[in-house]
Amino acid sequence: MRPESPPFGGHGGTVRRIATRARPGQAGLMHVKDAELAAALSASLGEDVRAAAYARIPTALSFTRMLTPLGNYLIARPAARAAGRKITAETAVPLDAGVVIGITSGAIHLWRADPMLNQVGEHLGEVPLARLTGIAVTAGRSWQPITMTLSGGELIELEGRGAAHAIASVFNELHAT
Repeated sequence: MRPESPPFGGHGGTVRRIATRARPGQAGLMHVKDAELAAALSASLGEDVRAAAYARIPTALSFTRMLTPLGNYLIARPAARAAGRKITAETAVPLDAGVVIGITSGAIHLWRADPMLNQVGEHLGEVPLARLTGIAVTAGRSWQPITMTLSGGELIELEGRGAAHAIASVFNELHAT
């Protein structure tokens, strides 16, 4: 049985926290390439992750990611982390500056991540699919806009790479049944 934590922000719904298994010599981080995310997270979660993708929170300071790695870590990530905390407080969806989004047959799971280094960290929690009314991914180059619509009408906007479109496809398939 997995431990449960109290709901965020009193919005109902329980968020489960699940520890991510680290490989020997790693402090709670897994180095996982985009193509291997779903399989690695399925093994870690003990549940079938049907699709997974790295994602990040876009902010007004996101352009600093292009300057240097220091621009990313000293300017863009702290701004995105603050935006993630605000979104978490407003929607009860656990976010960080960078995350991995994984979809199972019953929930969207979120892990803390560093997409630049292909690192997956601790499991932040899950959002039952019943709380979502839609997931849309707009075609893009390397990072594609992702919009998740919650049942209360709230929108969460992220940028995803890799199999971001597969998450929307699996959601639409599960939502139709």
